[in-house]
Amino acid sequence: MSAGSSAKITIVSGSSRLESRVRAVVGLAAETAGAAGATVEVVPLHELNLPVMVYGDRSQDDLPAVQTIRRRAAWADGFILCTPEYHGNMSGCLKNWFDFLYEELAGKFAGVLAVTGGGGGDMSITAVKTSFAWCHGFTLPYHVAARAVDFDAEGNLVNNMVADRIRRVAYDVVRYAPVVRGAFEEARRLGPGVQAGVAGAHT
Repeated sequence: MSAGSSAKITIVSGSSRLESRVRAVVGLAAETAGAAGATVEVVPLHELNLPVMVYGDRSQDDLPAVQTIRRRAAWADGFILCTPEYHGNMSGCLKNWFDFLYEELAGKFAGVLAVTGGGGGDMSITAVKTSFAWCHGFTLPYHVAARAVDFDAEGNLVNNMVADRIRRVAYDVVRYAPVVRGAFEEARRLGPGVQAGVAGAHT
């Protein structure tokens, strides 16, 4: 990827507390996306203290944390979403992030990373991809799960194969996100007719 990329990438750290393994994975993804030429913003959910989304409660729209995630999601061409795996699913705080968003994710592109205690990560990764798809977004058909054995006692990622896959995801998100968003926006300009495809539902 050339250093001249104009991609804007939001990386979401989907943990409700500061976990060293999640931090290591997010850090590598952010470093790689930046090296690929993207402008990168990291959204650390453990710092924002998002309230649980209450459907129909418009007063939540005015909360600084809600405004922050919506602003950063709307800004982004694409996302790298990292979740710890809890009970075979994404974290509750990442699902809550999704619950506050919809239009901000439509027509965008995402790569998915998971950190697990020992499982394969497939269930949590699938859950994240499903939620993103239901917001009319597109996901990379390639993903990464880092297990506990892939880190040292200090939480540093020491498995080079896993690190390699994380870098590949980051490069591909930077590569494809502007293309996907550009095509979606072009289709949206066609209006609400069927020729606009799914983008026509977002005019």
